[in-house]
This record gives sequence, C-alpha cells and structure tokens, in this order.
Amino acid sequence: MAPLNPEAILKPNHMIHTEFAHHRHIYGDGVGVAVLDTGIFPRKDFLTLPPYSFPINRIQYFHDFVNQRKEPYDDSGHGTHICGKIASSMQIAKEEYLGIAPGCNLIVLKTLDQNGNAPISTFIQALRWLHRNYQTYNIRIVNISIGTNLESSHTDTNLLVQEVDTLWRDGMVVIASAGNNGPTPGSISSPGNSCLIITVGASDDNLPVLGKGSRRMYSGRGPVDCRNVKPEIVAPGTQIISCSNRPGGYTVKTGTSMSTALVSGAIALLLEQEPYLTNEDVKNRLHNCARRLDLPHFQQGWGQLDIPRLLNG
Repeated sequence: MAPLNPEAILKPNHMIHTEFAHHRHIYGDGVGVAVLDTGIFPRKDFLTLPPYSFPINRIQYFHDFVNQRKEPYDDSGHGTHICGKIASSMQIAKEEYLGIAPGCNLIVLKTLDQNGNAPISTFIQALRWLHRNYQTYNIRIVNISIGTNLESSHTDTNLLVQEVDTLWRDGMVVIASAGNNGPTPGSISSPGNSCLIITVGASDDNLPVLGKGSRRMYSGRGPVDCRNVKPEIVAPGTQIISCSNRPGGYTVKTGTSMSTALVSGAIALLLEQEPYLTNEDVKNRLHNCARRLDLPHFQQGWGQLDIPRLLNG
C-alpha cells in the first residue's frame, strides 16, 4: 500500500464541490451503481450513513466471474478503491475519505483477476449479466474503470462496444474511463471509444505522481472514429485517496479509473435528486454544466465535472 503523505494527496471532492450536495443531504440514496472491476472488500465504509439507527450493507450484490467465489472479496485492491471513491460513507478526519455518493447501492461484478487481467469473454459475460438483471437491482449507472489495451484486436474491441451500447439502449448510464495510454491522439481505450456511452478522462494528469511506473500526461485522448468528442468530460484522477482491500486501510491511486468513479458518484447524486432523468438527459446535463479548463479539446471534451452546476441544471 502506498504511504499516505498528506501534502501529496489532492482534494478531488473539493475540486468538484461535492460538499454542495452533502450539505443538502443529497447522497445518492437508493441509486444502484454497478462496478465492473477486481471486486470489493467488505468494509464499514459500505454500510449506511448515520442517522440510520442500524447499519445496512450497501453491497447489494456481488458476482465473481473470475473464480466463482460466493462472498465479496478483492485480491487486487483496485475495485475496492473505485467503490470507495464512489460510495464510501466513512466520515473520518478529512472529507476526502468520504465517497461522492455515500448513500448509493453497489452491485459489484468481479471481472478482473488480482493482476487486473481477464479474457475479453469474461468481461462480455458480465456485461450480458447486466443486460438481463439491471431492473432487478435498480441499476441506473454502470462504472467501467477498465479498458482494453491498444494492441487488442478489432474483433474484441468491437464486441465490447456492442455490449456497452446495448446497456446504454437499455437505459443505463454507462460510464467508462478514457484509459491511461495518453497523451497520443486517438489513445482512448475500448469500450471508452463507444459513441453512445460517457467517457471520462483525467483533468490533472499534468501533475507529479508518486510511485514506481507512474507518469504524467497519462489520460487517453480523442479523437475516435465517430464524430463525438471523446472524452466527454474530465475529473481529477491524480493521487486520489480511497479504500484499500484491508480493514480500515486507505491508499492512493492515480488514473482515469479514479476520474470515472468521481463522475459515477456525481451522477448518482443527480439521479437521487431527479430520478426521472434518462441517460440521454444525464449526458446533456453533463454537457451543459461542465466547467471549461485551459486544456486541449481532445483532452477535456466538454470540461471538468462541477457538482453544483450539475445539480442546479
């Protein structure tokens, strides 16, 4: 686990103004968020917020497509970090430990092994499970903080795009990371290159990053084959603190995976406030409410996520 250096940890919650929603008691209550990743370690962070008189587990469902285990686990830590940034309800010394939507429910599909790898077929199996079961678990949002590398075959990437497009047509808000293969033009990972779904890049990939193998300017850039701007929106992704796959531990990670989790959490807040919105409504709201940054068009898309603008419409 990376050492927690308070001076090095950025404050993404503050940068996107999460407190605007929390001060108004908007927590994403009841909104189902599906997370396709390395799993989840069951922690107190994923219980209900006070003032409920007894804790309720918000890990509503767990399915292991890798090892077929029954109980929630995470042998990597990446999935728990993503889930924590979306949904942690742990209010400790610093607000940054709190998730964006600490009242939402999590439907966690383990599609990656402990090294973050899996056959494309495993991922497609999970996407098809969502198509069959999303209504049962009130899944409104699908968070895909993973993507294929640039060497994947066209057949594989096309299959992924077809499957996520099906989920979008089902009515779910599908959100995928732009990937960490930037800054080369056209470096967005699949399925983030889908023309239908929402793709998220990092707004702060120019900042120094701690840890071996980490580098600047990692966020995937457009263009993609269709005329849509990609990524559509950006959010902080560098030195993000969230839950580790150990009881009570926290760690720092960097990447567009983390940016995607912030956007998923923000949309859960929006859908608690306005549950009648369609996925196209959500996309239009993001377009109209993003805050423009001094970044190239194919890096920032519409601009940076801004929660007060998003909730005020």
